[in-house]
Amino acid sequence: MADVWRVLALLCVTAALASVPGVAAGPGEGEGVGEPKPGSNPLGDALIVPGQRVGLARLAMTVEQISAAVGRAPKRTEFPQEGIVLHEWRAEGLWVSVSLQTKAIRVISAFGTSDKYRTDKGVNLLHPRSKVEEAYGKGYKEYVYTKEEITLLRYHDLGLQFGLVNRPSQGPVHNRIFQIGVFKPGDLVPVRPPAP
Repeated sequence: MADVWRVLALLCVTAALASVPGVAAGPGEGEGVGEPKPGSNPLGDALIVPGQRVGLARLAMTVEQISAAVGRAPKRTEFPQEGIVLHEWRAEGLWVSVSLQTKAIRVISAFGTSDKYRTDKGVNLLHPRSKVEEAYGKGYKEYVYTKEEITLLRYHDLGLQFGLVNRPSQGPVHNRIFQIGVFKPGDLVPVRPPAP
């Protein structure tokens, strides 16, 4: 899972750094030539409802139904060691994590730097951690992945999670949201526990 989080965090941190005045990405860290900015074409109304949906993508749907709603097939990447398949629609800023074993959707997430996606309480991508805590309180379980430079705040009772940049040396993006996900309310165990 380290590779999954590292790749995803690098993608979003790079995009976040490029969008903050006074902070530039290094050589080879920018967007790929011809690749859309993540979230530049959000799905449906872009509303994130805890335990239910991200735009038109609902937890009750299959990946095939989500593909039909988007209008095209996703990029599909398997992570056998972690037991998941990650489906990505980059322009829409949408990730769908599916269990390899059960084929069930684990998490649907908005990712990137677009402020178009927002939760039912007005929390957007790139908002600071304090905005999450103001809106939803501190009743989350926190998972810190130091090597991958991310912190995951998971509200198990709501079916809502926030992925935050954990890069103190980059003040403007540190503790900013790069991912907002929904899952079925309950105890969703991480595919990999954080390092002690």
